[in-house]
Amino acid sequence: MKVKELTQLAMLIALTIILGVIPNLGIIQIGPVSLTILHIPVIIAALLFQVRGGSIVGLVFGLTSWFVASTRAVTPIDLLFVSPLVSVLPRLLFGIIAGLLVKFLSNQKNNAIKYGSIAFMSTFIHSLLVYTCLYFNGKELFFPNAGLGEAVKSYVPFVVGAFTVNALVEAGVAAIICIILMRALEHMKVR
Repeated sequence: MKVKELTQLAMLIALTIILGVIPNLGIIQIGPVSLTILHIPVIIAALLFQVRGGSIVGLVFGLTSWFVASTRAVTPIDLLFVSPLVSVLPRLLFGIIAGLLVKFLSNQKNNAIKYGSIAFMSTFIHSLLVYTCLYFNGKELFFPNAGLGEAVKSYVPFVVGAFTVNALVEAGVAAIICIILMRALEHMKVR
């Protein structure tokens, strides 16, 4: 990587850490639901540097999430993020997948469609990865030998509803923000 690219990557890493550690900046708590824009720098890193950038900033995103959960968890669900299998692994995979999506959609001529599609799809995949890890980690912690007992069955509709609404809102917001940011970076000749 060139010095310019390292500097850009360092700025995205710093932005990820700042958004993560300052309360209600990157992770916005609305009642029992957390909406995040903390994944936006990962998408931007993937758009600029593909898999390498996405995976590095994705790892920082995961470590930041793990740190926040370990130091200031607000809800019982936040405590599940103390496990690196919930906080770090899906974020690292998310960065890799976002970088692969950039490669896959590199032939798309309309940049706005490309940026929006990558942001929307990778954000939705990120949500799917996190909720899947939350489900299996929570099931193991709270219902170790119960299989799919009544408690889990009653919880599943809530999680599916929260996932659907949360994932679609975050994906839509990510698409809009990433289109705007990438257009600005293009005009600044950063890319």
